[in-house]
Amino acid sequence: MVSPPEHLRYFNPFNVQIHGITDDAVAGRPEFNEIWPEIQAIMSDQIVVAHNASFDMNVLKQLVELYDLQCSRIQFICTCCVARKTWAGLLNYTLKNLANSLGYLINHHDPLDDARTCGRILVDACEYHGCSSLSELADSIGMQIGELRGDYCVPCSISNGYRGIQRKGYERISIAELKCDSPISDTFEGKNVVFTGTLISMTRQTAAQKVVERGGSVYNSVRKDTNLLVMGLQDYSRFTDGKASAKTREAKALIEQGKPLEIIDENEFLRRLVQEA
Repeated sequence: MVSPPEHLRYFNPFNVQIHGITDDAVAGRPEFNEIWPEIQAIMSDQIVVAHNASFDMNVLKQLVELYDLQCSRIQFICTCCVARKTWAGLLNYTLKNLANSLGYLINHHDPLDDARTCGRILVDACEYHGCSSLSELADSIGMQIGELRGDYCVPCSISNGYRGIQRKGYERISIAELKCDSPISDTFEGKNVVFTGTLISMTRQTAAQKVVERGGSVYNSVRKDTNLLVMGLQDYSRFTDGKASAKTREAKALIEQGKPLEIIDENEFLRRLVQEA
């Protein structure tokens, strides 16, 4: 456990719901800068593996900048990217779902179990593609191994594969292009849906298309007739109050006015997609 600096010591309930770490759990623990030399000694000039690695590496980059620490070259691979290129057709590519699909037992969000599962996914992917090294795997699936060095970070990416989730990329999507002449179900019939934050299981464009295919409509901003706000992972450092996105604040205000609007997380969104079967 690591204690955050005092001026950032806020434990958002949404995050606690995911990882179970509370203020009490880190009481008396060292701050990041105190343990960084030990961590860097383990990771430097090695290939680090993480699921949705861009999130973890962005956090690491911000910590290094916050404490003004020296950071030598760290290479990293995202097992979410690898899995998408290896096992096509899964409903989602969360670590828990991948573990279940591949027959692993996992106590999700336990650090050791998560790390072991990432390792197993990578080994299985190498075996699937007939590769005996990570460099062979990278060449086989067209993957650029990510790199964090000093003040810049090159993401782990797959050529012509999963595009990744970027806010600007989603905002450029023309909602008018998301059409479906024959909806496959009425799961979201008549529902006006908005997404906020980073989705782990799929891109926002894919999620929006799934809503449209099930009778719903998708908008880029919260409106008075919005019925559903789907919450992905949030980067709270980007918010003016450090606690909620503008979409979340607008949705809560509409709920307080008595509007029939729900706020759900990504897992609930996926549950509703699966429920139709």
